[in-house]
Amino acid sequence: MNKTQLDESLSFLTNPEGELQIIIYAITNENDEPKKLDIDSGDLSTIKSLFINSVKNLIIEKTDFVVLPLSTADERGKCFYQYDLDVPDELKLLETVIGNDSLATFNLRAARFSDIRAMIVVIADSRREITLYKNVSPIEIIGRGGNLFWKSNQRLEKFDEELLRISPKFQVIRVNNEIIIIDLPQIEKGFGIHDVIIQEATSSLEIIDRIRIVSNIDSLRELVTDVTFARKLTKVARSSPVLRLKIPNSDIIAFVKNHPLTKKKIRLNDDETQFNLDTRISKDLFIKILNDDLLTSELTKLYYDTLAKDGIEVEEDL
Repeated sequence: MNKTQLDESLSFLTNPEGELQIIIYAITNENDEPKKLDIDSGDLSTIKSLFINSVKNLIIEKTDFVVLPLSTADERGKCFYQYDLDVPDELKLLETVIGNDSLATFNLRAARFSDIRAMIVVIADSRREITLYKNVSPIEIIGRGGNLFWKSNQRLEKFDEELLRISPKFQVIRVNNEIIIIDLPQIEKGFGIHDVIIQEATSSLEIIDRIRIVSNIDSLRELVTDVTFARKLTKVARSSPVLRLKIPNSDIIAFVKNHPLTKKKIRLNDDETQFNLDTRISKDLFIKILNDDLLTSELTKLYYDTLAKDGIEVEEDL
């Protein structure tokens, strides 16, 4: 899914078939199934407008953003990420709540707002729907850990209940059966995504080991638990042009020996058939090479280190 397709999938929010409906579910600290929040219909209309405007502000109006597979995430900004790894159980709830009439209602007598750690918001017309995942931060539970007072005539009286503030910010959206991450740093803190990335990075190492281009493969293995480096390794397994095109080791080594950025920073073994990655710089550069990040302009002959490489379709001469 690219950004244009994402925007088109959200267009029904402003041009729905029939009336837009909204349902909000609470995910509690008990890790049980989501509970439906019973909200007055008049107030639901206000909340619906709140989240529709949030989708516009956070996604549709970000015209300079792109959508990338999560497995290829890098240091670029202005990106949304399409989830293409193993989906954690909590994000699977974005699908399982759809049309699930068996889910119980949040019991306001037995539970507290401070038990809520996240919400799932469903907005749908007669044919399409989106689901939003929203973390509930401590500041959105008013009265937790403190004393509230309210005005009673001319006197302040203690208010013993908690208040729930529903803010418009969300971190994940599910649309057209795809999960799109809007706020990656927030999501990476939970859901075991780091573990998934490390697992994918380990698979990448196995692929690198099979082509026998690194003499000391353990020097890369020791960095697998470094999530920043692991993410770069994950990108290798999923989308390395060098591996996909089966570029010979001899060509890769010749490139490194001649490129001004790498020729003095990546060592070779004695017979110059493998890399000896003995520094962090050499390991980072090696990953850049496999991801084809070191480019040269045919026009200016200048060298570039670039993450964004949008492919182009070459039209054949008639």
